[in-house]
Order: sequence, then C-alpha cells, then structure tokens
Amino acid sequence: MKNILLEEFSPLCDIQAFVEEDESGVYFYLWDYPGQEHASIRSCWVRNYGPAPETLDFSAMEDGNAPMLPRDCCAHPQGAEKLDPDELSIVWLTEGDAAALLYQDEVLCVIPGWAGQQADGSSYPAYARDCIAESPFCFPLGTPDTNALFARIEAARQFWASWDENPWPDLQHQYLDAITATLGPVKNYYGIDGGHWPPKALVTVEKGEITYAVTLGVSIVPQPKVELYTESPEQLRRFELAFACETKWLAENEKQLLAYISGQTTLPWSYMTFLAQGHTIPCQEISEVDARFTSMLLAKPQSAPALAFPTVYGDPVNLLWMIPITSAEQRFAEENGSEALIRLAAGTEAEWIFNGMEKWMR
Repeated sequence: MKNILLEEFSPLCDIQAFVEEDESGVYFYLWDYPGQEHASIRSCWVRNYGPAPETLDFSAMEDGNAPMLPRDCCAHPQGAEKLDPDELSIVWLTEGDAAALLYQDEVLCVIPGWAGQQADGSSYPAYARDCIAESPFCFPLGTPDTNALFARIEAARQFWASWDENPWPDLQHQYLDAITATLGPVKNYYGIDGGHWPPKALVTVEKGEITYAVTLGVSIVPQPKVELYTESPEQLRRFELAFACETKWLAENEKQLLAYISGQTTLPWSYMTFLAQGHTIPCQEISEVDARFTSMLLAKPQSAPALAFPTVYGDPVNLLWMIPITSAEQRFAEENGSEALIRLAAGTEAEWIFNGMEKWMR
C-alpha cells in the first residue's frame, strides 16, 4: 500500500514534490506541471525496506510499482529502517525547479534541475545518499568534497532563511539607484508581483522624447535550466528587462506594453526555461497594436544605456533590451540565428528605441 510521507509545492515553478512509501521502500518525486497534459515526473530512489534483489525487478515496474534498488548498488542490502515522516524536510534549490530531501537535516537525495529526460532525448540522474553504484534510478550522492550539490543545497537553505528578515527594501534601493543614476528620476513605479514572492517592480523613466521601462527584482532568483546549455551558468542566471520607445508611442499603448513586460518576468519559471541575449519571444500585445510586429528580440545593444546593477547573490545581472521585430525578422532569426539579425542591425541608429516603425528588414 502506497503512503505519502511528505508533499510540498515549489515556491517558484509549477512542481509538486512528494515522498512516497510502500512495502518495499521509498522514492522521492518531482511532478512537473501536475495535472496538465504535458506533465512529467522525475524520480529518485531513497531506500529499500527489505532485502535488495540481485537484479532489477522488471516485473514490479510492469505492474506499476516502484522497483527496489539492486544489491550491488545499495548501501543497505538487507534493507534500511523505516523513515519517520516528522523528520523529513524538503529544500528547494533557488531556481525553484530542483529539490533535496533531508532526513534529520542530513541530505538523503537530490533531484537537480537537469535530472530526468531532456528534450533532446538525453537523460540525467538524480542522486541518493544510500546508493553506492550507478543505477537507472539514481547515482551515488557522494560527499560535500566530491559533489557540488551539497554547497548548492546549503546556499539554498541560507537564501530562504535570509527572507525571514526581508532583504527587499535594501535590494530595491540598489536597483533604483542603478536605474536613476543612468536614466534619471523615476516617473512611475508599479509593483508587478501581485502580492506574491518574490517582490518585483516595473518603473518608467521619461527622458525627453524617449521613455524607458525597466524591471527590478526579477534577478532575485536564478533562472532554471541554464546549466544544461553553458559551463558558466553564473553569467546567465539573472536578468532584468528594459524597453525604450518614443514617449508619444507609449502614451497611446502604455497599458498593453507594461502588462506584457510584467508577464514576461515569470516566463522562465512558468515554462522552466531561461531568457538570454538573442532569444525571441512572442508579443501578442504589440501585434494587437500593430500587426507588423509579432515578437520581441532580447538583446544587449552596445549603444544602449548600461545600468550598473549590483551583483545579486554573487552573480552579475543581465539587462535584456526588448526590441519589437516583424514576422520577417523572426523568420530571419530562425533561419540564420538571432546573432545574425543583431548584426544586421549594427549601425542602425538607436535600434533599441522603438518608434512604431520597421528598421531592419523593410
């Protein structure tokens, strides 16, 4: 009989974590997008409750039961003691798409963000303390000296604990200082977090004929999945968004545009992906104003203002400028790469300032 010992939802992503026990043992699961059509489950064996089998029990899997770990992979081949649910706890890594299971404050297992089946068909393991050899269900967790995940878990514990003291006022002040030092006084300040954690805001700065919209607070939490694509994830983990346009254009379309920018600040955690220079994202709000423009290009133009955002939890913050592009420019980017589209715009006067006109591919 299956029994749920502990369950908890991610503070950032649509993920349900739960610990399930049956007569043969315990597994830790992360259920991505629970109840939705594209839901998937990542799993990690935790421990056997009885003598380990010599080989994988395929019949148990065919019957829909969680298999026991084979003897040669198991630290307790005769079985381990039952877990006390009151001694279990979950630590979410700061990206929100990964979690560790602790027992009496010791790490039992961890399912990192890169674990499970990937879109390209590759598969990566989760890690369990009581696993001593690689298996289809988990890899050995190792020690703090051999596995950097221990440091990540401890950093996450400290991060969540730091919010007991609410560091937002100080962070908010640093963000605003960076914006006003370069762009000038803030005209409007909008809270865009809906009263939910993490705190986020969007400000506008009117500078003559140009109005800037800049987010702050998005970079408090690192983006998921970055580590799957780069060996230097700290360079891409955190971002803020910026948009510049002619003041008269924004005056007519402010509500749609600011709502759109606000919505994109949750995109990485809603879809468990990341945003970086060269990415393009759909923009229905602008296409409803002008059907020529269908997407936003995220770029870091050299001529755009450079805001000196502080490092956030040790990482630099990427300021991504949102530049509306046409369907033809979107196709060009898909066929040739976004960097080619950016090069096409090189030398274009203030290509990062939107005035409602096509600039690059007329």
